[in-house]
Amino acid sequence: MFIYDNSLLLFAAIALLAVWGLREYLLRYKNVNMDDVNVTPYLRWFRLKVRHTYLYFLSLFKKNLMIDKQTGNHSLLMISSGENKATVMATLRQITGIDYDVAKNIVESVPSKFMINVSAQEAEMTKKALEFVGAEILIE
Repeated sequence: MFIYDNSLLLFAAIALLAVWGLREYLLRYKNVNMDDVNVTPYLRWFRLKVRHTYLYFLSLFKKNLMIDKQTGNHSLLMISSGENKATVMATLRQITGIDYDVAKNIVESVPSKFMINVSAQEAEMTKKALEFVGAEILIE
């Protein structure tokens, strides 16, 4: 599962397919013709609900971007990825062992927590390594 640039568009298309399926169900089994119903007042509400639902699922996914080490009680927060995001991604991948897409999502979604429950020594070493390549890291 990865966050794509057009994922909101895809989510809206899936929601519209669900509405179309409901329309067909009502027409076929309940004899309710939705062509006679004025849906204009409901369009804004529908767009807002699709967006809120999308953002909810996106927030659930973003929680999975955190690396939980279970070695301590410190967290690392990336405030800025600096000018050279590629080197920050490469360093982050070397330190944590995550794949390219997850590292890219972490670097592009700053400010964000990316490591939780790490020891003080590991947090300090990770902070120094990432700040060396230009990222701005905060230990909480």
